[in-house]
Amino acid sequence: MEATPASGRDGGRLLLAGVSVRALAASAASSHRAASLFPGGLIALDYFGDADLVRLSSRIDLQVLALPRDLGLPRSVASLGRAALAFGWNAVVYAGGLENRPGLIRLLERRGEVLGNRATVVRAVRDPDLLFPFLARAGIPHPRTFPRAATGPAASAGPHLWKPVRSGGGAGIRPARPHEPRPPGYCLQEWIEGAAGSAAALGNGRAAVVLGVSEQIAGWKELGGAGFRYGGNIAGPAEALLPRTALEALAKAASALVVRFGLTGLFGIDYIVREGEPWLLEVNPRYTASMELLEDLSGRNLIDLHLDALREGALPASPLGSGDGAARRFAAKGILYARRPIVAPLPEVLERIGCRDRPRAGERIEEGSPVCSIVVRGVSVRDCRRQVEARAATALSLLDPPETTGPVAFPAERRSW
Repeated sequence: MEATPASGRDGGRLLLAGVSVRALAASAASSHRAASLFPGGLIALDYFGDADLVRLSSRIDLQVLALPRDLGLPRSVASLGRAALAFGWNAVVYAGGLENRPGLIRLLERRGEVLGNRATVVRAVRDPDLLFPFLARAGIPHPRTFPRAATGPAASAGPHLWKPVRSGGGAGIRPARPHEPRPPGYCLQEWIEGAAGSAAALGNGRAAVVLGVSEQIAGWKELGGAGFRYGGNIAGPAEALLPRTALEALAKAASALVVRFGLTGLFGIDYIVREGEPWLLEVNPRYTASMELLEDLSGRNLIDLHLDALREGALPASPLGSGDGAARRFAAKGILYARRPIVAPLPEVLERIGCRDRPRAGERIEEGSPVCSIVVRGVSVRDCRRQVEARAATALSLLDPPETTGPVAFPAERRSW
């Protein structure tokens, strides 16, 4: 498939690229700024090309391209890069996956305009040798991190984790055994006990504002998760999720990160809340999964905000929904993982119970791979958790493969992250 060539700095087409771009595409599709700047429409390039993303293309000028199905490419960030460089586009906004490949971002910069953090910024803020010493100098709480540790800690040092330097979604994180050799591509980090959270922030290279916060779900067995695997977020009024002092600390940390690393546009901060204080774990210099919930709750378009920050340096005066009665609600997104190999039903089956990122009918989904996202609204964090659990149980009952007298004929495509 071939995308229409683009020309000029403003005009032509906007590419949205990442492991999964459905939420990003929905925001871009509703963005007045994007429609004005890119009259040639949108290209959505990701691993899956989910059914609700394809449906979106029937209402706006959007071309959906899934790596295996449409391009015959394996699901990898390298394949995303090869595909992106093959098409005509004017500018790109990237989602999850590309932050671990600053070299690829540099190639995209040579091809067109990167609307977000450039390769030099991404390389620096994702480098634990640079990030954690800066946090220490700035007095920002964080777990002790040892990027060059040769072995695991002494038994008396307390629990530590091995974390992939190119991390994503909690994949690959595991406890570190005393004195075991460091796995290639990993760093050692102290285990901090507390509640995990995510902050969505917006920077302009000089200052930042925290748009909102959410609780982070990891290893939720009701969703088929385990260990440190990312399982979703629960968003709501910031003051209902964190004490005022913690929110102030996050705001100061976000601005300090922007000043030091030059972050621009949307970015995320992952943290652990320990005794009411946020301890920073990671910076994600791009659109993050929790941002969809903040957009749903506030009614503000995040791609509009992203482009305003990039083009004019404009930042909101306060977090999204501040003083807004609608922001008193809560919303949650849970990632449902397959407990065994399944074949996806008609997308409408999952749509009826509030699922997004719905796979195409007949797609084979391997055990442990993401099936869909369950999105709910509620009156509290507890209510959201209850609803997500109930809908996950319903979805799993619908996804059970039918009884057959012989082997199930699976399509060749496999879904995995």
